[in-house]
Amino acid sequence: MWNGDRPPHPGPPQHYPPHQNFPPPQQFPPPQPLGFQQQRPDFRPPSSGGGPRWPWFVGGLTALLVLGLVAFLLLRPGLIPLGPLTPPGIAADGGDGVGDPYFPEAGGGGYDARGYRIEVSWDEAAERLDGVTTMTAVATRILGRFHLDLALPVQEVRLDGAVVQHQQQGTDLSLTAAKNLQQGQEFRVEVRYGGNPREAGKRTRGTVWQQDRELLFADEPFGAPLWFPSNDHPSDPATMEVIARVPQDLQAISVGALVSRDEANEPDHDTWHWRSTQPMATYLNFLAIGPFTVIEGQSDGRPHVYAISKQLNGPLAAGCEAALRRTPETVRRLEEIWGPYPFSELGGVATSTRVTWGALENQTRPVYQAEALARDPDRLLTHELAHMWFGNNVTVRGWNDIYMNEAYASFSEWAVAERHGGTPARDKLRSAYRSAPDRVWQVPIGNPGPNELFGAVYLRGPMSLQALRNVLGDEQFFALGREWATEPGSRGVADWQQRAQRRTRTDLGPFWQAWLIAREKPADTPANGLG
Repeated sequence: MWNGDRPPHPGPPQHYPPHQNFPPPQQFPPPQPLGFQQQRPDFRPPSSGGGPRWPWFVGGLTALLVLGLVAFLLLRPGLIPLGPLTPPGIAADGGDGVGDPYFPEAGGGGYDARGYRIEVSWDEAAERLDGVTTMTAVATRILGRFHLDLALPVQEVRLDGAVVQHQQQGTDLSLTAAKNLQQGQEFRVEVRYGGNPREAGKRTRGTVWQQDRELLFADEPFGAPLWFPSNDHPSDPATMEVIARVPQDLQAISVGALVSRDEANEPDHDTWHWRSTQPMATYLNFLAIGPFTVIEGQSDGRPHVYAISKQLNGPLAAGCEAALRRTPETVRRLEEIWGPYPFSELGGVATSTRVTWGALENQTRPVYQAEALARDPDRLLTHELAHMWFGNNVTVRGWNDIYMNEAYASFSEWAVAERHGGTPARDKLRSAYRSAPDRVWQVPIGNPGPNELFGAVYLRGPMSLQALRNVLGDEQFFALGREWATEPGSRGVADWQQRAQRRTRTDLGPFWQAWLIAREKPADTPANGLG
């Protein structure tokens, strides 16, 4: 996300606010399943009178035989599965939320989403979005009840084809299986839903953006629940397929490759089919419906799709198109620094909606606020496309790790400008260090808190990275960034700090304290990358 010259983001929006390489999403301690303590068999103690009395060693031998039999049964493959035990008839609950430090209710525990097939239909006259989304997933533990995030009213839920019980409260959708799913079991959930997304948005933390006939589902951190059910947390990326039916004179733009645009089956509606085979966090998916000029082509062997709202005035639309056409060049500049572009498609969308952010790094196809794009295209394109490496290919483990997204994207603005005739990043650090307002130093950007996700990190973040560059030297610093950005996965600040420490004999602990943890301006010393 890019906020341009706006003041720090006030916090979450006030509306209440083959899959591989990615580990299962259980990055935070999930609620434990309902368990039980196995009771010892009701052995009767030896009688003090009457009946035969057995030698002491017979009892000991019997106990050993019983223990051996129990161990045999527990360890023999196929008899008793290892893992959490759940008593018959009690559903093991994966938990409402993955336990994110800032938004603990986001997502759901106990499973790893592998892919989503999202089929939606937009009724413009009724202002209604109807959908059927199918999620394929794998249980990461014994699971009888699990949770998705969705704001639109749910009509029916099926698990592996059979209708199952569900409950919906706010954006929490809980499903109860007829019988427990076993650890490692693959399953498929189909959710049928529909309603007015703007009305649903009043009860959630995300925002639906609308301007005349243009409708945009794109927001961070909580955009997905307004149009499709998901495990809505960045620690659980999955592949995406979007099939959108819209009125014939409108277009539907989403992520990945444009598979087809059906203009023949219905006289008054078209169906747009998009597919992304590379996993993404749910908030990185988007859907834009409206009158768009769609430009398709190839750049450096990759298909690109640009979409410019027809609701923009002529000069602004032309400026946005010219800016979007610079996407391939910007990607090449970023590849020089961070390594190969991690995805198969390119693109961008210029929206007429009055989004409160300058741009959002939707995977393969960022969404740009039109005026911001036309006003400062180089900086905006660089920032959002840098997120393809930092934030998209490598997703944050938790929202407290936002530094890994925004610090590197903001530093990329400095690094690209430096390489192409602009101010050296070292000079930008020195200038920003002298002029940054006090509020920038009052936020610990390594763990800023939910109300400061999109604030100080945009300035203190790139400053800290240039300071680290001064400490490590160019070779180690840029090698660290390339290593991090080109290995897909879900990781956090602590993982990155460990990798950085391995690249120097200098103890970086004081550096982290000064730049990422302290609520004050770092001392002007060489140890802090200054001086």
